[in-house]
Amino acid sequence: MNPANPAQRTISAGGRKKAVWIAFALFVVYAALAWAYFRHTAALQAPPGYAGTAADPAVFMPPDVLNLVESYKPWAYFFSFVIPAWQWLVFWALVASGAAARWQAFLERPRIPRMLRFPVYVLLVWTVVSLLFLPFRFADYRVAAFHGVATQSVRGWFADDALSFALDCVLILIALGLIRWFLSRGGRWKAKLVLAAVPLVVLLDYVYPALISPMFTPVKPVSDERLERSILALAERADVPVDRVYEAEMSSVTAEMNATISGFGSSLRIVVWDTMLEGTGEKELLFVLAHELGHYVHRDTLLYAANGVFWTGAVIGAGAWLYERIVTRWGPRWGIRRLSDLAGLPLIQWFDDHPGISKRIAAALQFGEERKDG
Repeated sequence: MNPANPAQRTISAGGRKKAVWIAFALFVVYAALAWAYFRHTAALQAPPGYAGTAADPAVFMPPDVLNLVESYKPWAYFFSFVIPAWQWLVFWALVASGAAARWQAFLERPRIPRMLRFPVYVLLVWTVVSLLFLPFRFADYRVAAFHGVATQSVRGWFADDALSFALDCVLILIALGLIRWFLSRGGRWKAKLVLAAVPLVVLLDYVYPALISPMFTPVKPVSDERLERSILALAERADVPVDRVYEAEMSSVTAEMNATISGFGSSLRIVVWDTMLEGTGEKELLFVLAHELGHYVHRDTLLYAANGVFWTGAVIGAGAWLYERIVTRWGPRWGIRRLSDLAGLPLIQWFDDHPGISKRIAAALQFGEERKDG
Protein backbone atom coordinates (compact mmCIF):
# COMPACT_ATOMS: atom_id res chain seq x y z
CA MET A 1 0.00 0.00 0.00
CA ASN A 2 1.31 3.44 -0.95
CA PRO A 3 0.92 5.82 2.03
CA ALA A 4 0.97 8.79 -0.32
CA ASN A 5 -2.31 7.71 -1.90
CA PRO A 6 -5.14 9.64 -0.09
CA ALA A 7 -7.74 7.04 -1.06
CA GLN A 8 -5.69 4.24 0.44
CA ARG A 9 -5.10 6.30 3.60
CA THR A 10 -8.88 6.70 3.96
CA ILE A 11 -9.43 2.99 3.54
CA SER A 12 -6.72 2.27 6.09
CA ALA A 13 -8.25 4.70 8.59
CA GLY A 14 -11.68 3.21 8.01
CA GLY A 15 -10.31 -0.27 8.61
CA ARG A 16 -8.73 0.83 11.88
CA LYS A 17 -11.97 2.41 13.07
CA LYS A 18 -13.89 -0.73 12.19
CA ALA A 19 -11.47 -2.89 14.17
CA VAL A 20 -11.80 -0.62 17.21
CA TRP A 21 -15.60 -0.63 17.07
CA ILE A 22 -15.63 -4.43 16.78
CA ALA A 23 -13.39 -4.63 19.84
CA PHE A 24 -15.74 -2.34 21.78
CA ALA A 25 -18.71 -4.50 20.77
CA LEU A 26 -16.90 -7.62 21.98
CA PHE A 27 -16.19 -5.87 25.27
CA VAL A 28 -19.90 -5.12 25.74
CA VAL A 29 -20.72 -8.79 25.12
CA TYR A 30 -18.00 -9.87 27.55
CA ALA A 31 -19.27 -7.48 30.24
CA ALA A 32 -22.86 -8.72 29.81
CA LEU A 33 -21.78 -12.37 30.07
CA ALA A 34 -19.63 -11.60 33.14
CA TRP A 35 -22.54 -9.87 34.87
CA ALA A 36 -24.94 -12.72 34.05
CA TYR A 37 -22.50 -15.30 35.39
CA PHE A 38 -21.68 -13.53 38.65
CA ARG A 39 -25.31 -12.64 39.22
CA HIS A 40 -26.31 -16.26 38.78
CA THR A 41 -23.62 -17.49 41.21
CA ALA A 42 -24.16 -14.82 43.89
CA ALA A 43 -25.99 -16.96 46.43
CA LEU A 44 -23.91 -17.98 49.44
CA GLN A 45 -24.90 -21.62 49.69
CA ALA A 46 -23.07 -24.16 51.80
CA PRO A 47 -21.66 -27.21 49.93
CA PRO A 48 -23.75 -30.40 50.07
CA GLY A 49 -23.52 -31.96 53.49
CA TYR A 50 -22.61 -28.70 55.25
CA ALA A 51 -26.04 -27.05 55.29
CA GLY A 52 -27.03 -26.16 58.83
CA THR A 53 -23.51 -26.63 60.19
CA ALA A 54 -21.09 -23.99 61.48
CA ALA A 55 -19.73 -23.70 57.92
CA ASP A 56 -23.11 -22.59 56.56
CA PRO A 57 -23.25 -18.78 56.11
CA ALA A 58 -26.96 -18.91 56.90
CA VAL A 59 -26.08 -20.12 60.41
CA PHE A 60 -23.58 -17.46 61.50
CA MET A 61 -24.74 -14.52 59.36
CA PRO A 62 -27.95 -12.58 60.08
CA PRO A 63 -30.43 -12.65 57.16
CA ASP A 64 -30.01 -8.93 56.42
CA VAL A 65 -26.21 -9.23 56.29
CA LEU A 66 -26.45 -12.37 54.16
CA ASN A 67 -28.72 -10.59 51.69
CA LEU A 68 -26.38 -7.60 51.61
CA VAL A 69 -23.38 -9.81 50.84
CA GLU A 70 -25.27 -11.65 48.11
CA SER A 71 -26.27 -8.31 46.61
CA TYR A 72 -22.77 -6.85 46.66
CA LYS A 73 -20.81 -9.96 45.65
CA PRO A 74 -21.70 -10.00 41.92
CA TRP A 75 -20.83 -6.31 41.61
CA ALA A 76 -17.46 -6.78 43.29
CA TYR A 77 -16.54 -9.67 40.99
CA PHE A 78 -17.98 -7.88 37.96
CA PHE A 79 -15.75 -4.83 38.39
CA SER A 80 -12.73 -7.03 39.16
CA PHE A 81 -13.07 -8.78 35.81
CA VAL A 82 -14.44 -5.99 33.61
CA ILE A 83 -12.11 -3.12 34.57
CA PRO A 84 -8.90 -4.93 33.45
CA ALA A 85 -10.59 -5.85 30.16
CA TRP A 86 -11.54 -2.20 29.68
CA GLN A 87 -7.92 -1.26 30.38
CA TRP A 88 -6.62 -3.55 27.67
CA LEU A 89 -9.20 -2.25 25.23
CA VAL A 90 -8.46 1.45 25.85
CA PHE A 91 -4.69 1.17 25.51
CA TRP A 92 -4.98 -1.04 22.43
CA ALA A 93 -7.55 1.33 20.88
CA LEU A 94 -5.23 4.31 21.30
CA VAL A 95 -2.57 2.49 19.31
CA ALA A 96 -4.75 0.67 16.76
CA SER A 97 -6.85 3.75 15.95
CA GLY A 98 -3.74 5.76 15.10
CA ALA A 99 -4.33 8.28 17.91
CA ALA A 100 -1.01 7.42 19.58
CA ALA A 101 0.91 8.02 16.35
CA ARG A 102 -0.92 11.30 15.66
CA TRP A 103 -0.09 12.61 19.14
CA GLN A 104 3.55 11.70 18.58
CA ALA A 105 3.59 13.49 15.22
CA PHE A 106 2.12 16.60 16.84
CA LEU A 107 4.77 16.66 19.59
CA GLU A 108 7.60 16.12 17.10
CA ARG A 109 7.02 19.57 15.60
CA PRO A 110 10.22 21.65 15.68
CA ARG A 111 8.67 24.33 17.88
CA ILE A 112 8.19 21.86 20.76
CA PRO A 113 11.43 21.33 22.75
CA ARG A 114 12.72 17.77 22.55
CA MET A 115 13.07 17.45 26.33
CA LEU A 116 9.34 18.15 26.81
CA ARG A 117 8.03 15.64 24.29
CA PHE A 118 8.29 12.53 26.45
CA PRO A 119 6.74 13.90 29.68
CA VAL A 120 3.99 15.76 27.79
CA TYR A 121 3.14 12.62 25.80
CA VAL A 122 3.00 10.42 28.91
CA LEU A 123 0.84 12.93 30.78
CA LEU A 124 -1.47 13.25 27.76
CA VAL A 125 -1.97 9.50 27.48
CA TRP A 126 -2.46 9.02 31.22
CA THR A 127 -4.92 11.90 31.45
CA VAL A 128 -7.04 10.57 28.58
CA VAL A 129 -6.96 7.01 29.89
CA SER A 130 -7.75 8.08 33.46
CA LEU A 131 -10.76 10.07 32.28
CA LEU A 132 -12.01 7.07 30.30
CA PHE A 133 -11.65 4.94 33.44
CA LEU A 134 -13.31 7.43 35.73
CA PRO A 135 -16.91 6.17 35.15
CA PHE A 136 -15.89 2.60 36.02
CA ARG A 137 -13.92 3.63 39.11
CA PHE A 138 -16.69 5.88 40.34
CA ALA A 139 -19.37 3.24 39.70
CA ASP A 140 -17.31 0.72 41.67
CA TYR A 141 -17.07 3.16 44.57
CA ARG A 142 -20.78 4.08 44.49
CA VAL A 143 -21.87 0.43 44.49
CA ALA A 144 -19.62 -0.23 47.50
CA ALA A 145 -21.05 2.84 49.24
CA PHE A 146 -24.60 1.76 48.48
CA HIS A 147 -23.95 -1.59 50.16
CA GLY A 148 -22.30 0.02 53.17
CA VAL A 149 -18.80 -1.25 52.38
CA ALA A 150 -17.37 2.15 51.40
CA THR A 151 -17.98 4.99 53.86
CA GLN A 152 -15.97 7.70 52.11
CA SER A 153 -17.74 10.85 50.94
CA VAL A 154 -17.88 11.67 47.25
CA ARG A 155 -15.63 14.65 47.87
CA GLY A 156 -13.15 12.49 49.75
CA TRP A 157 -13.19 9.88 47.00
CA PHE A 158 -12.41 12.46 44.32
CA ALA A 159 -9.64 13.91 46.51
CA ASP A 160 -8.06 10.47 46.86
CA ASP A 161 -8.48 9.85 43.15
CA ALA A 162 -6.73 13.12 42.33
CA LEU A 163 -3.88 12.22 44.70
CA SER A 164 -3.68 8.80 43.08
CA PHE A 165 -3.51 10.41 39.63
CA ALA A 166 -0.64 12.67 40.70
CA LEU A 167 1.35 9.81 42.22
CA ASP A 168 0.62 7.65 39.19
CA CYS A 169 2.05 10.31 36.91
CA VAL A 170 5.32 10.31 38.86
CA LEU A 171 5.55 6.50 38.95
CA ILE A 172 4.67 6.15 35.27
CA LEU A 173 7.14 8.81 34.16
CA ILE A 174 9.90 6.99 36.06
CA ALA A 175 8.89 3.52 34.83
CA LEU A 176 8.35 4.46 31.17
CA GLY A 177 11.42 6.68 31.17
CA LEU A 178 13.50 3.73 32.35
CA ILE A 179 11.92 1.41 29.79
CA ARG A 180 12.41 3.87 26.93
CA TRP A 181 16.02 4.45 27.96
CA PHE A 182 16.76 0.70 27.69
CA LEU A 183 14.84 0.43 24.42
CA SER A 184 16.78 3.26 22.81
CA ARG A 185 20.09 1.53 23.56
CA GLY A 186 19.14 -1.87 22.19
CA GLY A 187 21.35 -4.83 22.99
CA ARG A 188 20.13 -7.09 25.80
CA TRP A 189 17.57 -4.51 26.84
CA LYS A 190 14.99 -7.06 28.07
CA ALA A 191 17.37 -8.65 30.58
CA LYS A 192 18.60 -5.24 31.73
CA LEU A 193 15.03 -4.04 32.19
CA VAL A 194 14.12 -7.03 34.37
CA LEU A 195 17.25 -6.58 36.50
CA ALA A 196 16.46 -2.88 36.97
CA ALA A 197 12.79 -3.48 37.81
CA VAL A 198 13.35 -5.99 40.62
CA PRO A 199 15.10 -3.61 43.08
CA LEU A 200 12.49 -0.94 42.33
CA VAL A 201 9.70 -3.35 43.33
CA VAL A 202 11.54 -4.21 46.55
CA LEU A 203 12.09 -0.52 47.28
CA LEU A 204 8.39 0.21 46.75
CA ASP A 205 7.41 -2.55 49.18
CA TYR A 206 9.87 -1.12 51.70
CA VAL A 207 8.72 2.51 51.58
CA TYR A 208 4.99 1.81 51.24
CA PRO A 209 4.08 1.52 54.96
CA ALA A 210 5.77 4.77 55.98
CA LEU A 211 5.37 6.95 52.86
CA ILE A 212 2.57 5.89 50.50
CA SER A 213 -0.09 4.48 52.81
CA PRO A 214 -0.31 7.57 55.09
CA MET A 215 -1.01 9.73 52.03
CA PHE A 216 -4.37 7.99 51.63
CA THR A 217 -5.10 6.93 55.19
CA PRO A 218 -3.78 8.75 58.28
CA VAL A 219 -1.69 6.45 60.47
CA LYS A 220 -0.81 7.16 64.07
CA PRO A 221 0.46 5.20 67.08
CA VAL A 222 -2.27 3.28 68.90
CA SER A 223 -3.63 5.49 71.67
CA ASP A 224 -4.52 2.59 74.00
CA GLU A 225 -1.17 1.89 75.68
CA ARG A 226 -2.45 -1.22 77.47
CA LEU A 227 -3.65 -2.74 74.21
CA GLU A 228 -0.35 -1.88 72.55
CA ARG A 229 1.55 -3.67 75.32
CA SER A 230 -0.63 -6.76 74.82
CA ILE A 231 0.00 -6.73 71.08
CA LEU A 232 3.76 -6.19 71.48
CA ALA A 233 3.89 -9.00 74.04
CA LEU A 234 2.21 -11.29 71.50
CA ALA A 235 4.72 -10.19 68.85
CA GLU A 236 7.62 -10.81 71.24
CA ARG A 237 6.37 -14.35 71.92
CA ALA A 238 6.34 -14.91 68.17
CA ASP A 239 9.82 -13.37 67.85
CA VAL A 240 8.58 -10.64 65.51
CA PRO A 241 10.87 -7.56 65.80
CA VAL A 242 8.38 -4.69 66.07
CA ASP A 243 8.41 -1.98 68.74
CA ARG A 244 5.32 0.08 67.86
CA VAL A 245 1.72 -0.59 66.88
CA TYR A 246 -0.05 1.81 64.56
CA GLU A 247 -3.69 2.64 64.01
CA ALA A 248 -5.00 3.39 60.51
CA GLU A 249 -8.00 5.71 60.34
CA MET A 250 -9.97 3.60 57.88
CA SER A 251 -13.46 4.34 59.22
CA SER A 252 -13.76 7.33 56.90
CA VAL A 253 -13.06 5.07 53.92
CA THR A 254 -14.54 1.64 54.60
CA ALA A 255 -16.64 -0.34 57.04
CA GLU A 256 -14.38 -3.40 56.67
CA MET A 257 -12.17 -4.47 59.54
CA ASN A 258 -8.59 -5.64 59.32
CA ALA A 259 -5.20 -5.78 61.02
CA THR A 260 -1.97 -6.40 59.14
CA ILE A 261 1.77 -6.69 59.45
CA SER A 262 3.54 -5.06 56.51
CA GLY A 263 6.94 -3.92 55.36
CA PHE A 264 10.29 -5.47 56.19
CA GLY A 265 13.45 -4.47 57.98
CA SER A 266 13.13 -1.06 59.60
CA SER A 267 9.76 -0.49 57.87
CA LEU A 268 8.15 -3.56 59.47
CA ARG A 269 5.07 -2.53 61.42
CA ILE A 270 1.78 -3.76 62.79
CA VAL A 271 -1.19 -1.71 61.64
CA VAL A 272 -4.68 -2.09 63.13
CA TRP A 273 -7.63 -0.44 61.47
CA ASP A 274 -9.73 1.77 63.71
CA THR A 275 -12.81 -0.10 62.44
CA MET A 276 -11.46 -3.23 64.10
CA LEU A 277 -10.59 -1.39 67.30
CA GLU A 278 -14.15 -0.12 67.51
CA GLY A 279 -15.94 -3.24 66.29
CA THR A 280 -14.15 -6.05 68.14
CA GLY A 281 -12.89 -6.85 71.60
CA GLU A 282 -9.29 -7.39 72.65
CA LYS A 283 -9.51 -11.20 72.40
CA GLU A 284 -10.84 -11.09 68.85
CA LEU A 285 -8.19 -8.54 67.85
CA LEU A 286 -5.34 -10.59 69.32
CA PHE A 287 -6.71 -13.68 67.58
CA VAL A 288 -6.55 -11.91 64.21
CA LEU A 289 -3.08 -10.53 64.91
CA ALA A 290 -1.84 -13.96 65.98
CA HIS A 291 -2.86 -15.20 62.56
CA GLU A 292 -1.08 -12.30 60.84
CA LEU A 293 2.05 -12.76 62.95
CA GLY A 294 1.96 -16.41 61.96
CA HIS A 295 2.55 -15.34 58.37
CA TYR A 296 5.74 -13.61 59.45
CA VAL A 297 6.92 -16.51 61.64
CA HIS A 298 6.43 -19.01 58.81
CA ARG A 299 8.20 -16.65 56.36
CA ASP A 300 5.01 -16.26 54.35
CA THR A 301 5.62 -12.51 53.99
CA LEU A 302 9.05 -13.17 52.47
CA LEU A 303 7.53 -15.83 50.25
CA TYR A 304 4.84 -13.42 49.05
CA ALA A 305 7.49 -10.76 48.42
CA ALA A 306 9.71 -13.20 46.53
CA ASN A 307 6.71 -14.41 44.57
CA GLY A 308 5.85 -10.81 43.68
CA VAL A 309 9.42 -10.11 42.55
CA PHE A 310 9.49 -13.31 40.48
CA TRP A 311 6.23 -12.60 38.71
CA THR A 312 7.16 -8.96 38.20
CA GLY A 313 10.32 -10.06 36.43
CA ALA A 314 8.47 -12.77 34.49
CA VAL A 315 5.71 -10.42 33.34
CA ILE A 316 8.18 -7.69 32.37
CA GLY A 317 10.35 -10.18 30.48
CA ALA A 318 7.41 -11.77 28.68
CA GLY A 319 5.83 -8.37 28.00
CA ALA A 320 9.07 -7.01 26.55
CA TRP A 321 9.43 -10.05 24.30
CA LEU A 322 5.82 -9.73 23.15
CA TYR A 323 6.09 -5.96 22.65
CA GLU A 324 9.10 -6.43 20.40
CA ARG A 325 7.23 -8.90 18.22
CA ILE A 326 4.01 -6.88 18.10
CA VAL A 327 5.89 -3.80 16.95
CA THR A 328 7.78 -5.82 14.35
CA ARG A 329 4.53 -7.26 12.99
CA TRP A 330 2.04 -4.39 13.30
CA GLY A 331 4.15 -1.37 14.20
CA PRO A 332 4.30 0.12 10.67
CA ARG A 333 0.52 -0.17 10.37
CA TRP A 334 0.05 1.70 13.68
CA GLY A 335 2.72 4.33 13.05
CA ILE A 336 5.30 2.85 15.44
CA ARG A 337 8.62 3.17 13.61
CA ARG A 338 10.98 2.04 16.39
CA LEU A 339 10.66 0.21 19.69
CA SER A 340 11.43 3.45 21.56
CA ASP A 341 8.82 5.54 19.70
CA LEU A 342 6.41 7.54 21.82
CA ALA A 343 3.55 5.95 19.89
CA GLY A 344 4.45 2.59 21.42
CA LEU A 345 4.17 3.74 25.04
CA PRO A 346 0.41 3.03 25.33
CA LEU A 347 1.15 -0.49 24.12
CA ILE A 348 3.76 -0.86 26.86
CA GLN A 349 1.22 0.36 29.43
CA TRP A 350 -1.17 -2.25 28.04
CA PHE A 351 0.89 -4.82 29.93
CA ASP A 352 0.31 -2.98 33.21
CA ASP A 353 -2.91 -2.94 35.23
CA HIS A 354 -5.70 -0.37 35.06
CA PRO A 355 -5.12 3.24 36.19
CA GLY A 356 -4.72 4.08 39.81
CA ILE A 357 -1.33 2.44 40.37
CA SER A 358 -0.52 4.20 43.63
CA LYS A 359 -4.07 3.89 44.96
CA ARG A 360 -4.16 0.29 43.79
CA ILE A 361 -0.85 -0.47 45.50
CA ALA A 362 -2.28 0.97 48.71
CA ALA A 363 -5.44 -1.12 48.38
CA ALA A 364 -3.52 -4.26 47.47
CA LEU A 365 -1.17 -3.98 50.42
CA GLN A 366 -3.83 -2.86 52.91
CA PHE A 367 -6.11 -5.72 51.95
CA GLY A 368 -3.24 -8.05 51.07
CA GLU A 369 -3.27 -10.34 54.08
CA GLU A 370 -7.04 -10.53 54.07
CA ARG A 371 -7.14 -11.53 50.40
CA LYS A 372 -4.33 -14.06 50.75
CA ASP A 373 -6.26 -15.72 53.53
CA GLY A 374 -9.59 -15.44 51.75
